[in-house]
Amino acid sequence: MSNCLLPALAFQTFGCRLNQAESEGWQSELATQGYPIVPWEEADIFIVHSCAVTEPAVKEVTRLLRMARQQRPTLSLILSGCAAELVKEVAIDLRIPHTKKPEWMALTTAFLATRTPLTPLARAASPRPTRTRAALIIQDGCDHFCAYCIVPHLRGAPISEPADQILARAEALFAQGYEEIVLTGCHLALYRDPKSGFDFIELLRRLIDVRGEGRFRIGSLEPCVLDDRALIRLIAASHGRICPFLHFPMQSAADEVLRLMRRRYTQTDLRRVLDTVCETLPGCGLGADWIAGHPGETPEAAQVTTDFISAYPFTGAHVFPYSKREGTPAATFPNQVPQNEILRRAKCLREAAEVQRIRQLQAAIGKPLEVIPEQCRAGVRHGWSAERFRCRLPASFERGKRIWVTPTALEGDTLIIS
Repeated sequence: MSNCLLPALAFQTFGCRLNQAESEGWQSELATQGYPIVPWEEADIFIVHSCAVTEPAVKEVTRLLRMARQQRPTLSLILSGCAAELVKEVAIDLRIPHTKKPEWMALTTAFLATRTPLTPLARAASPRPTRTRAALIIQDGCDHFCAYCIVPHLRGAPISEPADQILARAEALFAQGYEEIVLTGCHLALYRDPKSGFDFIELLRRLIDVRGEGRFRIGSLEPCVLDDRALIRLIAASHGRICPFLHFPMQSAADEVLRLMRRRYTQTDLRRVLDTVCETLPGCGLGADWIAGHPGETPEAAQVTTDFISAYPFTGAHVFPYSKREGTPAATFPNQVPQNEILRRAKCLREAAEVQRIRQLQAAIGKPLEVIPEQCRAGVRHGWSAERFRCRLPASFERGKRIWVTPTALEGDTLIIS
């Protein structure tokens, strides 16, 4: 079928790395089938892959779809993901809820076969954007049911990809020229090979030996589920094959709040993990998620978390003001924190995290970093180090090829390589 008979598609993705990886995979496959991938203003069909982890996330998806429907009434809309059945205010042509995700491609291509371009103008299929890293989905689902979280209700029980398929896919991605593979999932620490039952740490051991020159980056990883010491030692012993970077969704450092959240660790457990990182992987990039104003969090408990952030070398933080999510236990808890106080606490957490981030970036000046140069803007190339430090380099560096460089200065939150 010629391109002039294929409708043009636009994608918009909300939410986590897992959502982004799913959407990128579908977009790439549809592009290889000849479907043009264009900005939504030029599209015949607008595909939105949604997130519903918070009420604001659902509202943002709804706002976008409503705007698209109002501005372009003849545009066909496909809504997939966790909010597919929650958006009721907008007419959607095809809904693909999370329960039907395995059928996404079949449902979508069947729908596309019923549509033709709105104009007879032939379009060349857009090539897959040049990227330096690929997301590799190894796992989905969660059964931990934290008090504030709707994800287990939306994504279901944990399921894992077979290890042999993951290893083969990683090798193929390196062969395609990718320099970095990001291991992605809903709850990576719950990974279990369906055939043998081995865990995420053993999967990492096998990935280290995959043919190819690229590196692996671990996505967000729940603390205190695996043998943290064994994991950190493995990263240290991988000689850079696994990026020295860990991002933990810690949420709080106050024991009483962790209990209310139904998290499965204490502050002592978190300190043990972070102390091991500092001792075994000095200079490791260290990110964390924090929730400000969870129901039952007292001002004193909020300060405990702020002080905890200030005590460790965090290089990044995602701070989430608590948002009541209907269907979760926390939504019915007493002692809900007023919204203005939630925002004040979130600001305190961000300020503490920013102080630590700048300290760690300053400490990186004069030390060798492995960086992947990426896009070039205004004659300057940008990239990310293995520790997830933002870097600025001369445009003469080749895009997508890992290099060792030494930053000489810090401007804002960017390390400068001259």
